[in-house]
Amino acid sequence: MSWYLKHFTVVGDDPVQWNNDYQKWEEEEENGEKQQDSEIKLEPARTHVTFEYMMKKLFSSHRFQIGVVCLVIVDALLVLGELLMDLKIIHPDKYNITPKVFHYLSLSILTMFLVEVGFKIFVYRREFFHHKFEVLDGIVVVVSFILDIVLIFREHEFEAVGLLILLRLWRVARIING
Repeated sequence: MSWYLKHFTVVGDDPVQWNNDYQKWEEEEENGEKQQDSEIKLEPARTHVTFEYMMKKLFSSHRFQIGVVCLVIVDALLVLGELLMDLKIIHPDKYNITPKVFHYLSLSILTMFLVEVGFKIFVYRREFFHHKFEVLDGIVVVVSFILDIVLIFREHEFEAVGLLILLRLWRVARIING
């Protein structure tokens, strides 16, 4: 089973360590023996904590992942609400302030995702680009951000609103993958 699970990695996983652990588990299963406590080698305690180490720990934390999922859900609801108002299914207030508020809230959440992608690229460097879903997610965030900014300044001339909505809803599909 662990042989198949090693192909589903996320950014921050160490494939070399995973492979070493897998080989150790295979040897234990073949020999029918377990490693003695005296043979277990512990890594020395880290005395100097770096910024990259703290960010990697943050990105791999369960709370951070739940926070990202919550922001994606809120963003999807804002985009859906904005779409329903644009299609005149739901009638906004008489001054049309609600769609703009939804749009700017959604843009602020998208800005947080853009910062997250930037930090992931900074922290993981080349390793980030080895994970296809992370790269695709980063492209979706950057393109959505650019289209959103263009939409603010050229609302009537801009015809790619459907593409923008599709890209934003990709993040919901990303939840399912996560």
